[in-house]
Amino acid sequence: MAQRSAREARTADSNGKSKSPMIEVEGEVVDTLPNTMFLVRPIGPNGKPLRLVTGSDEDEPPAILAHLSGRMRLRFIRVGVGDRVKLELSPYDLTRGRITWRLRNERVE
Repeated sequence: MAQRSAREARTADSNGKSKSPMIEVEGEVVDTLPNTMFLVRPIGPNGKPLRLVTGSDEDEPPAILAHLSGRMRLRFIRVGVGDRVKLELSPYDLTRGRITWRLRNERVE
């Protein structure tokens, strides 16, 4: 059985394919925390709060602790309270996520 070199392993993993599938969810920023961390409330397609199954029996869906992705940090994209964002969640821990996109606010005229 042939083994891959370290360089081949790096290029195979860095082709944009993640090791486990990520869950994409839209949400609204509820609170800002230090070190570019945010509390985000998940929102469903109909605009109502989305309930993720996390094992707790609460009436209010819990907020997700999310951090900014590296690309958003490099581009100095600002995220504030009330902004709608796109999140990536790991299937292993649905209480933590990564903010990958800031959605445009719809103008009401």
